[in-house]
Amino acid sequence: MIPSHWFRRIILIVFIMEVAGGILWVTGRLSTNPAAKPMTQALGSLIFLFGFYASAPLSARFLAPRPSRDAALQERLARIVATVPDSRPVFLYDHADKEANTVGLLPSHSRIYVTTGLLASMSDEGMRGVIAHENAHVHERHIFATFTYACCFAVSSHLLDNNNFFFAAFLLFLGIRRYCEYRADAGAAQSVGRGTMLTALRELAVLYPSKSWVRWFSFANAYPTLAMRMRAVETGHKALL
Repeated sequence: MIPSHWFRRIILIVFIMEVAGGILWVTGRLSTNPAAKPMTQALGSLIFLFGFYASAPLSARFLAPRPSRDAALQERLARIVATVPDSRPVFLYDHADKEANTVGLLPSHSRIYVTTGLLASMSDEGMRGVIAHENAHVHERHIFATFTYACCFAVSSHLLDNNNFFFAAFLLFLGIRRYCEYRADAGAAQSVGRGTMLTALRELAVLYPSKSWVRWFSFANAYPTLAMRMRAVETGHKALL
């Protein structure tokens, strides 16, 4: 989630929960046949997921309402973005957290959000790699792929009553997310150069240091560790663990 004030996060989470609950309640009430109820609730889940993903740019604007007024940082970011081929719009907002996120279901509606904390902490070359990575997510439609998987999971979970399905679906989700991260790194390396992408990952590793043993607990994380990502860019080997 995009870094924001805790109160705005709570408002957004409560709103999302209320909308999801309302849609499932309405679709459940519309079904008079108990046998058809799972199908109508699956339809409700699809409606919610589409609204959730399609409205992500609006949610991002709500969470990140303060655009940076630092002219020097804005000018520096504009210079960096200009060197990234076919970059989507990049929005710089004031926040101490060091984060970069991409929102938008389709490439034409995608937007990249970067915090001033991250921009101030990284070199121009490192930021170029970060923005290229986020752009690779857009160009390869990773958000749409996640949306498609979420829709398949929602429909299947309503139609199937099997605990093993949930476990297998969770593992598959982890695999998809990791594959998307590796693909985004590879796309960025192809766009701006492998050296630039490695610089970005090394600078991020300094900002977010972790112990070597963390890798063995990464099976519960949807993202590969920075060390795993660096190794994948260097060798082309994408490790699951």
